[in-house]
Amino acid sequence: MGEVEYFGQKVVLLRRDAFSLIRKELSRVAGTASGVILEVAGRRVGTEEGIVLSSKAEGLGLNRPEGLPDFIRTAVEESNMGFGKMQVKELEISVGKAVVIVQNSFEAEDAGVSLKPICRFTSGYLEGIFCQLVGKNMRSQEIECKAKGDNDCKFILSLVAS
Repeated sequence: MGEVEYFGQKVVLLRRDAFSLIRKELSRVAGTASGVILEVAGRRVGTEEGIVLSSKAEGLGLNRPEGLPDFIRTAVEESNMGFGKMQVKELEISVGKAVVIVQNSFEAEDAGVSLKPICRFTSGYLEGIFCQLVGKNMRSQEIECKAKGDNDCKFILSLVAS
């Protein structure tokens, strides 16, 4: 009683502006470290999501090389986590590169105007989920952001140099 489940997982539903309030308080308390904290938290959430999805893919036989790109696209684009409408525009698993566009980003929509990209939680989330689904260590960089006046938020994911 008093719990909400989504696809068998217990969830907490918050208004979108709640994240903005959390970001502001985190910034007030942690200063410039707040962005790193949000990114680390996002990466952890993405990693956990990726582990669950990878397990489902393996159970259904969808993790074979020929089906992996379609599975990754579907997993990311149909996540329905409320982060915004995600689209995988480019995906080159062999070289460890992906480009993801996020429309209606929950981070950027309520943030006001910024001079630089601000979707740190989403960036971390994408790192985590792609690392698990691709099986390689990847980094995400937001190169366009709605909060700084771009049409959408755009993330480039690439392999971490060894």
